[in-house]
Amino acid sequence: MSPLNTLAQSRNASLSGTVKSDKDELVVSASVVAIHMPTGIRRTSTTDAFGNFSIPDMLPGGPFTLQILQSGFRTQVLTNVFLTAEKPTQLEFTLVPEVVAVGTRRSDRTLLESAVPVDVIDMRELALTAPQTDLTQALHYAVPSFNSTRQTSADGADHIDPISLRGLAPDQALVLINGKRYHTTGLINLLGSRGVGSVNYDLNAFGSNALDRVEILRDGAAAQYGSDAIAGVINLNLKSDNHGGNALLSTGVTSQGDGFTSLLSLNRGVQLGKKGFLNVTAEADYRGATTRGTAQRDIRSWPVFSYDAQEEADQLAASGKSYNDFRQVNGDAKIHNLRGSYNLSVPLSATSDKNRFYSFGGYNWRRGQAVAPWVLPASADVDIVESIYPYGYQPHINTHVQDGSAVAGFTFGLGQWSLDVSHVLGANRMRYDLSNSLNSSLGAASPRSFEAGGFQFVQNVSNVTMNRLFPKVLAGTNVAFGGEFRADHYEIVAGEEASWKDYGRGKVGASAGSQGFIGFDPTSAVTGNRTNVGAFLDVEADVTKRWTVGTALRYENYSDFGSAFIYKGSTRLQLAKKIALRAAYNTGFRAPALQQVLYRQLTLLPTSNGNVYSGIFNNQSDVARAAGIGRLRPEKSRNVSAGLVLMPSPKFTFTADAYQIDIDDRIILSGIFGNDTTGTRAAFNEALVRANADNAQFFTNAVDTRTRGLDLVATYRNSLGRGTLHVSLAANFNQTSIRALKVPAAFQPLQTDNIPGNDYIDQRQLSLIETGNPHTKIILNTGYEIGKFNVLLRNLYFGSVHTYDFNFDPLDEGSVYMSFRPKTSTDLMLTFKPTKAVMLTAGVNNLLNVYPDDVYTATYKNGRPPVGFKSFDQFNTYFENKYGRPSNLPYDFDILPYQSQQMSFNGRFFYLKAAYNIGL
Repeated sequence: MSPLNTLAQSRNASLSGTVKSDKDELVVSASVVAIHMPTGIRRTSTTDAFGNFSIPDMLPGGPFTLQILQSGFRTQVLTNVFLTAEKPTQLEFTLVPEVVAVGTRRSDRTLLESAVPVDVIDMRELALTAPQTDLTQALHYAVPSFNSTRQTSADGADHIDPISLRGLAPDQALVLINGKRYHTTGLINLLGSRGVGSVNYDLNAFGSNALDRVEILRDGAAAQYGSDAIAGVINLNLKSDNHGGNALLSTGVTSQGDGFTSLLSLNRGVQLGKKGFLNVTAEADYRGATTRGTAQRDIRSWPVFSYDAQEEADQLAASGKSYNDFRQVNGDAKIHNLRGSYNLSVPLSATSDKNRFYSFGGYNWRRGQAVAPWVLPASADVDIVESIYPYGYQPHINTHVQDGSAVAGFTFGLGQWSLDVSHVLGANRMRYDLSNSLNSSLGAASPRSFEAGGFQFVQNVSNVTMNRLFPKVLAGTNVAFGGEFRADHYEIVAGEEASWKDYGRGKVGASAGSQGFIGFDPTSAVTGNRTNVGAFLDVEADVTKRWTVGTALRYENYSDFGSAFIYKGSTRLQLAKKIALRAAYNTGFRAPALQQVLYRQLTLLPTSNGNVYSGIFNNQSDVARAAGIGRLRPEKSRNVSAGLVLMPSPKFTFTADAYQIDIDDRIILSGIFGNDTTGTRAAFNEALVRANADNAQFFTNAVDTRTRGLDLVATYRNSLGRGTLHVSLAANFNQTSIRALKVPAAFQPLQTDNIPGNDYIDQRQLSLIETGNPHTKIILNTGYEIGKFNVLLRNLYFGSVHTYDFNFDPLDEGSVYMSFRPKTSTDLMLTFKPTKAVMLTAGVNNLLNVYPDDVYTATYKNGRPPVGFKSFDQFNTYFENKYGRPSNLPYDFDILPYQSQQMSFNGRFFYLKAAYNIGL
């Protein structure tokens, strides 16, 4: 056969077909891409007005991989397609809409049709390719409006990552699992730099590989889902495959050689009967500790033996020690996780799919190890027991965290109505134990490890929802209504006696309790319960095929603070085929968390000037009553948003959404108050003495805030050469301001005097609210896929953060103001698919090894001295004259050089991932 005839025959195969939706509607302008896997040659076509496509003159044989893409639909991929010469191949494709489950109760509303902005993160791809294995960190690097940075030297927050949505507190967002309310943790964030005074969710209790996708509703939704949904809703959708699965292995390490991570995840889907499924995931992961900075200690901050430089050097030499022997561990805590999750659904009869039983849930066991600052002779000689730790010791703060949830429910088809009845049980349990520590009041008889107690939170939620779509009312109207009963239980468990008691058998002035973290004493052991009932009505109507209007009403009544009535209205108008407008207004509320209502603890704050006992007292305590602190009230919000949706072509989409959130009576943690010397709060002084505390803090409805922001999302996908180019740009711009301060009468003089260090609402808390989250966060993803290879370059821009430093002592002058400059981090990921079942990924997180500003730079180069001082020289001179020693601000600048602000301070991270897909 001649070369010409061979060439003619090789081009004689063809491919054509039709693309429809799952409702049998024609899909117009869908992109069809055919990739010849042996050569990488790529041919494309676009469906016409009848949903048809045609690709002539194709190479015979194969295999080919086909991709069908259309905005508003999930991408469909068909592998192992072989074409025959002289025989046209005809295929039909059915696309499934990219429907969203949050912000609407309609089951057919797609992402771009939503009247409110929703981010949809494909976890099937992200879990297999992203550098991060923790869900919180994966979302932090994928979603601009979501922030979560790992905390350090922040007690419990080292073990459970706090989150923030649209610049608000962790407990001002609501988390759902498969659309059902997920419980919070028992932990309240008391230290650190994110969500201080708030209750968090433990998103890392679920493995990324167990999830199909994550939906983030960027709009207030308390009227639809209940308390807490002020900033928005995060919905975790578990995988529901009834076949196949995967095995995922991941490992990585920082360029410093620490922070080693490993993950083994197994997922499997099983068919139950003809239309049922069970999908299960089991995971084990490990994260090693990290330390940054040097071992060098500054004589002004944390010397080992003496604040006199010569004496320090002499005693180090005499002991045969160097600063390397006293290096402070100051980065990520060491973490072990074992977790599992399941998702199940089965029809109740073999003949009908309308009535089903479903159940899903998960369990996570975590062992964490963080550290406290060294206890050293220079700053805490009374707490040194020479027969045990002659030169000092670095206490380890360890945790056992258990988090579990289970949901069981039924769906029934009652004519045109659907009925959903379910019950949710969720629990979070956290226990502290100390090692490498001691109770110095016991002297040489002290043990070195302690059970310090902890807390647990249990939530039961029962709900019933009726739902129906009336297709002929207007252009389609969906009506949903239902009720909910919720019961919360919170408990603080006391630690063993040696973890909190003062035995008086050590040196004069020796501190009571376990060093590093004092245990919960019996007076802190509290138990509390709360119940609430709610009812809602949700109506969403397509007035015309171009105009949608929705409204939701909700009433809730709580056993401990009364009732709330809230509402929401939303609308979407399709101005033209390629442009739409959307807007929403809603009122919301957040009931005070039971943890905030009941929590009390005496916290040991080690400073370079000795230990300070700071008590956090609940609002029913003797100390709070003596201080005139009232009962907590619910937060109330008003949220307005407006947005634009552009779809100029199937290859490009753009959305822009502006929002404003006003929150009244926002709950925060007050400033730190010590003994009053003015004589105006004698009862408070006496209560402090009875509580054995140097200082006190309270949860209080102290501020009204306003948050304004803008979200931008643009996506572009098109063929380029033999491959496909993917580009996405997403950005969040937000700013929070204080509208009003609400200070009890007894503390008004403190807030208005010229002594910033004793403010009722301290400088640090206000700065964390207003400027503690980046005002700007931009994510640019540029990907190129060709044949079996895919490369992704991701650039993240984190805007500046500005906060006042801690004021542990507390100093009347307040503290320094720190400015952390904007930073850009770059990730590079290369994925290779040698076979259809195997995916290999190698990558670098933070390719250019960018670090956030350290606290010394943020203070002395970018920041400013305490209020009232023109320069640091003036302040430092004043400080030394008043206190007889050099200034040690910012606190711990030598041993804790970085605070957890915009981004990780671990630097460059290398990783490898391998996934094997079962059943392909």
